[in-house]
Amino acid sequence: LARQEINLTGGEPSQNPHIVPIFQIFRTLTPKVCLHTNLDINSQESQRWKRLVEILNLGGRVDITLYPTAWERTQKSLLSRLLELENRILVNVVFETLPDLKHQLSLLTRFFQGRGASYREVTDLLQDYYGKVSDLVDTQPQCNESTYTRHMGDTGAFAESADLTLGINLLPAFQMDAQGRRAMTSLPFPNDNYLIECPAARGSIDIMTIRETGEMTPCCDVGNLQCRAKFGNLLHDSPDQILEQFERSSRKMASGILKNQENLKNARAGEWVEEGIPPYCG
Repeated sequence: LARQEINLTGGEPSQNPHIVPIFQIFRTLTPKVCLHTNLDINSQESQRWKRLVEILNLGGRVDITLYPTAWERTQKSLLSRLLELENRILVNVVFETLPDLKHQLSLLTRFFQGRGASYREVTDLLQDYYGKVSDLVDTQPQCNESTYTRHMGDTGAFAESADLTLGINLLPAFQMDAQGRRAMTSLPFPNDNYLIECPAARGSIDIMTIRETGEMTPCCDVGNLQCRAKFGNLLHDSPDQILEQFERSSRKMASGILKNQENLKNARAGEWVEEGIPPYCG
C-alpha cells in the first residue's frame, strides 16, 4: 500500500514505548519510514526524544507540527538539534485564522533566518508565504477558502537549500464558535457546498490510519467522520485479504460519493446514504 513512504502518526507516537520496534517492522516494507511528532518534549534526556534519535539513527525521518504555545518552551531548541540529525523535514502548520497563520510563519521565518546563508532558499520560501498571508490579513482577514487559495497562487511547498530540504504544509482548521464547537462536529453539514475529496474511492490511499486493534481506515477518518468503509486488519488479515477488502470498499465508497453529489444538486445535502459514506465526502 505504501509506494513512497510510510508515515507513523496519530496522537503522539513518540510516547509509545514500542515505537522503535514498530518502526523497524515497517522498515521491512520500505526504506522510507517517517515519524510525526509535536516536538513538545521537555528535554533531550526524555525517553521520547531518545526514541526519535534512535529512529533517525536507524535511517528514519522525523516531521513536526508547529505549536506556537510550545515554540519558545520546547520546540525551538529541539528543532535546532533535529536539524543536526536530518536534512529533510516537513513542517505542518495548523491554523484557524489568517492572523494565526501569519504569526506561525513569522516564527519559522525568524528561526531559519537565524541559521545563516546556507538556508537562504528555505528562508525565501517562508518569506514568500509570509508576504502573501500578510497582504490578506491587511486587506481580507475574513476571506473564504477560495480567495485564500487563489491569493496563494502557485507558491511552492518545498525548498531545497545547501543544508536542508524543507516541506511546508499549511492546514486550515475549522474555526471554533463562542461555545468552543468546531463546524465539522457541531453542524450536520457544512454551510458551504464543500466536499472532501476522497482518494480511497478513486483506488488509492495517500495515508492510512491503523488503530490499535489493527483495523485500517482512511486517514481522513480518525473516528470523527464515522466512515463505515473498512480496509481490513493489519494484524490478522493476509495481504491478499487486505487488497480484496480495499477494492470492495473502494467500489462501495465510489457508489456512495455519486449519491452524495446528487444529493448536493437536489438540496438534500447532509443526508446519509446506504453505503455509509459521510455526506461531506466527494
